[in-house]
Amino acid sequence: MNKILLVGCGHMGTALVNSWLNLNSYSFTVVDPFNFKKLKNKFNNKKINILNKAPKQKEVNKFDIIIFAVKPQIADRVLSEYKDFEFKKNSIISSIIAGKKIIFFQKRLKNANQFVRIMPNMPALIRNGISCFVSTNNLSNKNKKTINQLFLKVGKTLWLNNESQIDKATAVSGSGPGYVYALINSFEKAAQKLGFSKKQSRELVLTTILGSIYLMQETKKEPYDLEKSIAVKGGTTEAGLKNLKNNNIDKIIYKTYMSAYKKAKILGKKN
Repeated sequence: MNKILLVGCGHMGTALVNSWLNLNSYSFTVVDPFNFKKLKNKFNNKKINILNKAPKQKEVNKFDIIIFAVKPQIADRVLSEYKDFEFKKNSIISSIIAGKKIIFFQKRLKNANQFVRIMPNMPALIRNGISCFVSTNNLSNKNKKTINQLFLKVGKTLWLNNESQIDKATAVSGSGPGYVYALINSFEKAAQKLGFSKKQSRELVLTTILGSIYLMQETKKEPYDLEKSIAVKGGTTEAGLKNLKNNNIDKIIYKTYMSAYKKAKILGKKN
Protein backbone atom coordinates (compact mmCIF):
# COMPACT_ATOMS: atom_id res chain seq x y z
CA MET A 1 0.00 0.00 0.00
CA ASN A 2 1.29 3.45 -0.93
CA LYS A 3 1.17 5.89 1.96
CA ILE A 4 0.59 9.49 0.95
CA LEU A 5 1.02 12.71 2.92
CA LEU A 6 -0.81 15.76 1.56
CA VAL A 7 0.41 19.02 3.09
CA GLY A 8 -2.30 21.62 2.56
CA CYS A 9 -5.85 20.92 1.47
CA GLY A 10 -7.43 23.95 -0.16
CA HIS A 11 -9.55 23.86 -3.33
CA MET A 12 -7.15 21.76 -5.42
CA GLY A 13 -6.08 19.51 -2.56
CA THR A 14 -9.70 18.82 -1.66
CA ALA A 15 -10.54 18.04 -5.29
CA LEU A 16 -7.75 15.47 -5.39
CA VAL A 17 -8.64 13.87 -2.06
CA ASN A 18 -12.30 13.60 -3.06
CA SER A 19 -11.30 11.67 -6.17
CA TRP A 20 -8.86 9.45 -4.28
CA LEU A 21 -11.22 8.58 -1.43
CA ASN A 22 -12.14 5.08 -2.52
CA LEU A 23 -8.73 3.88 -3.71
CA ASN A 24 -8.00 0.66 -1.86
CA SER A 25 -4.25 0.50 -2.48
CA TYR A 26 -3.52 3.91 -0.93
CA SER A 27 -3.71 5.47 2.51
CA PHE A 28 -3.89 9.24 3.02
CA THR A 29 -2.84 11.66 5.72
CA VAL A 30 -3.71 15.34 5.33
CA VAL A 31 -2.04 18.21 7.20
CA ASP A 32 -3.94 21.50 7.25
CA PRO A 33 -4.16 23.64 10.42
CA PHE A 34 -6.31 26.27 8.69
CA ASN A 35 -9.04 23.91 7.46
CA PHE A 36 -8.62 21.23 10.14
CA LYS A 37 -12.15 21.31 11.59
CA LYS A 38 -13.84 21.54 8.21
CA LEU A 39 -11.78 18.66 6.84
CA LYS A 40 -12.41 16.57 9.95
CA ASN A 41 -16.15 16.95 9.42
CA LYS A 42 -15.99 16.45 5.65
CA PHE A 43 -13.84 13.32 5.69
CA ASN A 44 -15.14 11.81 8.92
CA ASN A 45 -15.13 7.97 8.66
CA LYS A 46 -13.47 8.15 5.22
CA LYS A 47 -10.22 6.41 6.23
CA ILE A 48 -8.28 9.67 5.92
CA ASN A 49 -6.12 10.86 8.79
CA ILE A 50 -6.48 14.63 9.29
CA LEU A 51 -3.77 16.50 11.24
CA ASN A 52 -3.59 20.12 12.38
CA LYS A 53 0.23 20.20 12.43
CA ALA A 54 3.19 18.50 10.79
CA PRO A 55 3.60 14.84 11.74
CA LYS A 56 6.52 13.66 13.84
CA GLN A 57 9.73 12.23 12.37
CA LYS A 58 8.72 8.62 13.06
CA GLU A 59 5.55 9.19 11.04
CA VAL A 60 7.10 11.15 8.16
CA ASN A 61 9.56 8.43 7.20
CA LYS A 62 6.66 6.03 6.55
CA PHE A 63 5.29 8.00 3.60
CA ASP A 64 6.01 6.97 0.01
CA ILE A 65 4.70 10.22 -1.52
CA ILE A 66 4.63 13.68 0.06
CA ILE A 67 2.57 16.25 -1.84
CA PHE A 68 2.88 19.94 -0.95
CA ALA A 69 -0.33 21.75 -1.89
CA VAL A 70 -0.20 25.08 -0.04
CA LYS A 71 -0.42 28.62 -1.42
CA PRO A 72 2.86 29.91 -2.92
CA GLN A 73 2.88 32.79 -0.45
CA ILE A 74 3.25 30.47 2.58
CA ALA A 75 5.33 27.70 0.97
CA ASP A 76 8.59 28.87 2.54
CA ARG A 77 7.14 28.85 6.04
CA VAL A 78 5.46 25.47 5.60
CA LEU A 79 8.57 23.79 4.22
CA SER A 80 10.59 25.06 7.18
CA GLU A 81 8.59 22.62 9.33
CA TYR A 82 9.91 19.69 7.26
CA LYS A 83 13.51 20.80 6.62
CA ASP A 84 15.12 18.56 9.26
CA PHE A 85 13.10 15.42 8.57
CA GLU A 86 14.70 12.21 7.37
CA PHE A 87 12.34 11.06 4.64
CA LYS A 88 11.79 7.46 3.69
CA LYS A 89 14.43 6.20 1.27
CA ASN A 90 13.19 6.67 -2.31
CA SER A 91 10.22 8.75 -1.19
CA ILE A 92 8.74 11.09 -3.81
CA ILE A 93 8.64 14.76 -2.85
CA SER A 94 6.04 16.38 -5.06
CA SER A 95 4.42 19.78 -5.32
CA ILE A 96 1.32 21.24 -6.91
CA ILE A 97 2.28 24.75 -5.79
CA ALA A 98 2.06 27.18 -8.71
CA GLY A 99 5.35 28.74 -9.75
CA LYS A 100 7.63 27.15 -7.16
CA LYS A 101 10.57 25.47 -8.89
CA ILE A 102 12.14 22.17 -7.91
CA ILE A 103 15.25 23.96 -6.64
CA PHE A 104 13.02 25.73 -4.12
CA PHE A 105 12.29 22.33 -2.54
CA GLN A 106 15.82 20.98 -2.95
CA LYS A 107 17.25 23.89 -0.96
CA ARG A 108 14.80 23.41 1.89
CA LEU A 109 14.50 19.63 2.04
CA LYS A 110 18.13 18.53 2.12
CA ASN A 111 17.31 14.96 3.12
CA ALA A 112 15.21 14.20 0.03
CA ASN A 113 16.46 13.58 -3.49
CA GLN A 114 13.60 12.67 -5.87
CA PHE A 115 11.38 15.63 -6.71
CA VAL A 116 8.36 16.09 -8.99
CA ARG A 117 6.43 19.24 -9.88
CA ILE A 118 2.82 18.62 -10.83
CA MET A 119 0.14 20.92 -12.20
CA PRO A 120 -3.31 19.30 -12.01
CA ASN A 121 -6.53 21.17 -12.70
CA MET A 122 -9.93 21.40 -11.08
CA PRO A 123 -11.77 18.82 -13.27
CA ALA A 124 -9.73 16.30 -11.27
CA LEU A 125 -12.67 16.61 -8.87
CA ILE A 126 -14.72 14.50 -11.29
CA ARG A 127 -11.74 12.42 -12.48
CA ASN A 128 -11.63 14.29 -15.77
CA GLY A 129 -8.63 16.56 -15.27
CA ILE A 130 -5.17 16.69 -16.77
CA SER A 131 -2.00 16.74 -14.67
CA CYS A 132 1.32 17.94 -16.09
CA PHE A 133 4.64 16.72 -14.63
CA VAL A 134 8.32 17.62 -14.59
CA SER A 135 10.89 15.90 -12.39
CA THR A 136 14.52 15.71 -11.39
CA ASN A 137 16.59 13.49 -13.65
CA ASN A 138 17.14 10.96 -10.89
CA LEU A 139 13.45 10.09 -10.51
CA SER A 140 13.42 6.29 -10.75
CA ASN A 141 11.23 4.53 -13.29
CA LYS A 142 9.39 2.88 -10.42
CA ASN A 143 8.63 6.21 -8.76
CA LYS A 144 7.63 7.78 -12.07
CA LYS A 145 5.13 4.98 -12.57
CA THR A 146 3.90 5.28 -8.96
CA ILE A 147 3.17 9.03 -9.10
CA ASN A 148 1.78 8.74 -12.62
CA GLN A 149 -0.63 5.98 -11.60
CA LEU A 150 -1.90 8.07 -8.68
CA PHE A 151 -2.76 11.04 -10.90
CA LEU A 152 -4.22 8.83 -13.63
CA LYS A 153 -6.98 8.26 -11.06
CA VAL A 154 -8.06 11.88 -11.57
CA GLY A 155 -7.70 12.14 -15.35
CA LYS A 156 -4.95 12.24 -17.97
CA THR A 157 -1.24 12.82 -17.35
CA LEU A 158 1.38 14.60 -19.44
CA TRP A 159 5.14 14.57 -18.75
CA LEU A 160 6.99 17.71 -19.83
CA ASN A 161 10.67 18.37 -20.56
CA ASN A 162 11.42 21.35 -18.33
CA GLU A 163 10.06 23.72 -15.72
CA SER A 164 9.41 26.52 -18.17
CA GLN A 165 6.88 24.21 -19.82
CA ILE A 166 5.11 23.50 -16.55
CA ASP A 167 4.76 27.22 -15.84
CA LYS A 168 3.18 27.51 -19.28
CA ALA A 169 0.95 24.51 -18.56
CA THR A 170 -0.14 26.33 -15.40
CA ALA A 171 -1.39 29.15 -17.63
CA VAL A 172 -3.11 26.83 -20.13
CA SER A 173 -4.55 23.82 -18.28
CA GLY A 174 -4.09 24.77 -14.62
CA SER A 175 -5.87 28.11 -14.93
CA GLY A 176 -7.80 27.09 -18.05
CA PRO A 177 -11.02 25.96 -16.35
CA GLY A 178 -11.35 29.45 -14.87
CA TYR A 179 -11.25 31.00 -18.35
CA VAL A 180 -13.79 28.46 -19.61
CA TYR A 181 -16.21 29.32 -16.81
CA ALA A 182 -15.75 33.03 -17.51
CA LEU A 183 -16.63 32.41 -21.17
CA ILE A 184 -19.64 30.29 -20.23
CA ASN A 185 -20.81 33.09 -17.95
CA SER A 186 -20.49 35.57 -20.83
CA PHE A 187 -22.33 33.24 -23.23
CA GLU A 188 -25.17 32.81 -20.75
CA LYS A 189 -25.47 36.54 -20.06
CA ALA A 190 -25.58 37.25 -23.79
CA ALA A 191 -28.26 34.58 -24.31
CA GLN A 192 -30.34 36.12 -21.53
CA LYS A 193 -30.01 39.55 -23.17
CA LEU A 194 -31.43 37.95 -26.31
CA GLY A 195 -34.49 36.98 -24.29
CA PHE A 196 -33.86 33.47 -22.97
CA SER A 197 -34.42 32.63 -19.32
CA LYS A 198 -31.45 31.75 -17.11
CA LYS A 199 -32.44 28.07 -17.20
CA GLN A 200 -32.86 28.08 -20.97
CA SER A 201 -29.54 29.89 -21.43
CA ARG A 202 -27.72 27.34 -19.26
CA GLU A 203 -29.12 24.42 -21.26
CA LEU A 204 -28.43 26.05 -24.62
CA VAL A 205 -24.87 27.06 -23.80
CA LEU A 206 -23.68 23.95 -21.95
CA THR A 207 -25.20 21.52 -24.43
CA THR A 208 -23.73 23.46 -27.35
CA ILE A 209 -20.24 23.51 -25.79
CA LEU A 210 -20.31 19.84 -24.77
CA GLY A 211 -21.71 18.72 -28.11
CA SER A 212 -19.05 20.70 -29.98
CA ILE A 213 -16.26 19.11 -27.95
CA TYR A 214 -17.66 15.61 -28.41
CA LEU A 215 -18.00 16.20 -32.16
CA MET A 216 -14.37 17.27 -32.40
CA GLN A 217 -13.24 14.23 -30.40
CA GLU A 218 -15.39 11.86 -32.47
CA THR A 219 -14.44 13.20 -35.90
CA LYS A 220 -10.79 13.97 -35.00
CA LYS A 221 -11.04 17.01 -37.26
CA GLU A 222 -9.17 20.25 -36.72
CA PRO A 223 -11.19 23.05 -35.06
CA TYR A 224 -10.57 25.28 -38.08
CA ASP A 225 -12.09 22.69 -40.43
CA LEU A 226 -15.14 22.21 -38.22
CA GLU A 227 -15.54 25.98 -37.96
CA LYS A 228 -15.51 26.28 -41.76
CA SER A 229 -18.03 23.46 -42.15
CA ILE A 230 -20.53 25.42 -40.03
CA ALA A 231 -19.74 28.97 -41.18
CA VAL A 232 -21.26 28.85 -44.66
CA LYS A 233 -20.74 31.95 -46.77
CA GLY A 234 -23.32 34.63 -46.07
CA GLY A 235 -24.75 32.75 -43.07
CA THR A 236 -25.34 33.52 -39.40
CA THR A 237 -22.25 31.71 -38.07
CA GLU A 238 -20.02 33.64 -40.45
CA ALA A 239 -21.53 36.88 -39.18
CA GLY A 240 -20.86 35.96 -35.57
CA LEU A 241 -17.31 34.77 -36.28
CA LYS A 242 -16.52 38.02 -38.09
CA ASN A 243 -17.29 39.88 -34.90
CA LEU A 244 -14.99 37.61 -32.85
CA LYS A 245 -12.16 38.00 -35.34
CA ASN A 246 -12.63 41.75 -35.73
CA ASN A 247 -12.16 41.98 -31.97
CA ASN A 248 -9.02 39.83 -32.27
CA ILE A 249 -10.06 36.82 -30.19
CA ASP A 250 -6.70 35.11 -30.86
CA LYS A 251 -4.83 38.04 -29.31
CA ILE A 252 -7.17 38.15 -26.30
CA ILE A 253 -6.65 34.44 -25.55
CA TYR A 254 -2.87 34.71 -26.03
CA LYS A 255 -2.67 37.70 -23.68
CA THR A 256 -4.77 35.77 -21.15
CA TYR A 257 -2.30 32.88 -21.22
CA MET A 258 0.69 35.22 -21.04
CA SER A 259 -0.73 37.06 -18.02
CA ALA A 260 -1.06 33.77 -16.12
CA TYR A 261 2.37 32.55 -17.28
CA LYS A 262 4.07 35.76 -16.13
CA LYS A 263 2.35 35.45 -12.75
CA ALA A 264 3.59 31.85 -12.40
CA LYS A 265 7.14 33.07 -13.06
CA ILE A 266 6.78 35.85 -10.46
CA LEU A 267 5.51 33.35 -7.86
CA GLY A 268 8.54 31.19 -8.53
CA LYS A 269 11.20 33.91 -8.33
CA LYS A 270 12.04 33.27 -4.70
CA ASN A 271 14.23 30.20 -4.61
